[in-house]
Amino acid sequence: MLFILVLLGGYGNTGAAVEKPSPPDKQAPKHAPGHNTSRETREGRPANTPPHSDFEPGTRVLVAENFEQDAIGDFPANWNTDASAKVVTLPGTEGKWLELSTPGTFLLETVKQLPEHFTLEFDLFVPPTFSYYDYPLWISLAQMQNKKDFFIWGRGKEKRGKDKRNGVLLMLHPQEEGGKKLGYSEYEVWENGEKTVSNRIKSLTAFNVNTNRVRVQIWRQKQRLRVYLNDTKVWDLPRAFDAEAGLNTLIFSRYEAKEGHCFHISRIRLASSEEDARSKILKEGRYSTNAILFNTGSAGIRPESGPVIKEIADILKENPALKLKIIGHTDTDGKKDSNLLLSQQRSAAVKNELVQKYGITANRLDTDGKGDTEPVADNATAEGKAKNRRVEFVKM
Repeated sequence: MLFILVLLGGYGNTGAAVEKPSPPDKQAPKHAPGHNTSRETREGRPANTPPHSDFEPGTRVLVAENFEQDAIGDFPANWNTDASAKVVTLPGTEGKWLELSTPGTFLLETVKQLPEHFTLEFDLFVPPTFSYYDYPLWISLAQMQNKKDFFIWGRGKEKRGKDKRNGVLLMLHPQEEGGKKLGYSEYEVWENGEKTVSNRIKSLTAFNVNTNRVRVQIWRQKQRLRVYLNDTKVWDLPRAFDAEAGLNTLIFSRYEAKEGHCFHISRIRLASSEEDARSKILKEGRYSTNAILFNTGSAGIRPESGPVIKEIADILKENPALKLKIIGHTDTDGKKDSNLLLSQQRSAAVKNELVQKYGITANRLDTDGKGDTEPVADNATAEGKAKNRRVEFVKM
């Protein structure tokens, strides 16, 4: 089954379109990519996202793509396409971006599986001059027998290959019809090459030509699909996915647009949500997570770390005799002494959060930091670094 989600208009019968339209902010900051979407870091999401979102990022990183290994102007090594794209930088932002330069389909080859429980996050930027007459971005979560036929997810090409469309497709566009500074979206479900369900929602405030840089967050829980933009939920579909579908492919697609009106994506994070912290701690005595995120080079805990820390607090409250050691780990970026100190500061920050916010007694928690001395993956890759930046909870 293929599911296609496009942010457009209306409310559907397969789930809930949950964003409530509201007028755009007349005081919204202008259009440099570093301005419209707030400050942020490579390890987290925009700093001014809603604090009470129910989005919970996956705890075990499967794929992390930030294009750091690719030269500016080159097509990235981990991708395939039937079109043209290049790695670029954008004024006012950190890191590198993939510019989808011409109409076509773009396959991230490092994605081998999309498990029953996963989250997918990425940064998305479009120029503020993007028009309703420019085509939207499509994100396909697909089941493919032959990935050489990835181009069948391109517009009008569903009958071209030997493989057939199965999965979900999500569409995002920052400008609806009529000149309003609001976006739209749509989804489609595909089964055995046939579109079985689709729907639209329009008047999006979370993504538009003013708010033209967002963090896209997609969350699968078996059949259920939820989609967020900067932590604002826009879709909640309880039966989007076939219960038996084994998804294994992530594809981005774009079509015709005015010259220079390109989509840009960055900081892609695919993570599974299958590990249960309670079971790991109580039965195995150890739980490791990549979902506690910090500001780059500091011990400042990012807001999206809240659900994981709350889960640890709940486990401690339910088990009054339980004591935990919190151990911080870093990747190899930076000097070893600095990384060691940073890992110690981060574990102390997590302890402080548990004590100050959740009322856990301080003597039930110990802290330590290992810096970059105990990697669990290769620090030569973005995925490896993301896996090595972790926090462990060890039963004492």
